[in-house]
Amino acid sequence: MTALTLLAGCSEEPSLRESSPMQWKTCDALFGPKNMTSLRDALKSDDLRFTSEELSVDDLRNGLTGEVLEWYPTAKYYSLKEYIPCSLSGDTQFTSTVEWAKDSLEAVQSSSRWRHSGGDVYVDNNSAALDWDADVIFPCRITGAPNEQQDWIPLELRVQVGALKVSSELYERLVLSLAQSLRDELNCANDPEIPADLRIDR
Repeated sequence: MTALTLLAGCSEEPSLRESSPMQWKTCDALFGPKNMTSLRDALKSDDLRFTSEELSVDDLRNGLTGEVLEWYPTAKYYSLKEYIPCSLSGDTQFTSTVEWAKDSLEAVQSSSRWRHSGGDVYVDNNSAALDWDADVIFPCRITGAPNEQQDWIPLELRVQVGALKVSSELYERLVLSLAQSLRDELNCANDPEIPADLRIDR
């Protein structure tokens, strides 16, 4: 009887989707359901879980928009928040971050650190043998913000995951989907070009 009770208890364990519905919805919205299914399969473990706090797409959009609407060009000091919209832990860690860049678009374009990757996108690839790790920057003009915002404070995103579990093709799809989703969710007035064949490697 005890064994049957234990088995019944195990069968009632909530699924990842049921235990973290907000994180599941946000990740799917930003990265695409198919990409997230592939990612979860790649990270599969007995302890697969979301490590990001609850953050809806609406809250992410409102937070990012609110920051630049309060920013002004003559500000000497200002604080811009880093958001973690989707993070998973399994056989390896998957993390994504979004923030308004600390560097202006001009500084990015003149730096050897950043590589123009087509369209309006610049990439800083820090990937190594064990990890995919790249930053992506593109200008995103928020309606109602000062005109200088588009070039002085471009949008920056970063995606990190273990390279031994995730293929380069899946990794690039994840980065591309996040960039395109953010452009659309923020309704960037300048309609930045994010190439469908965006390449992370040099």
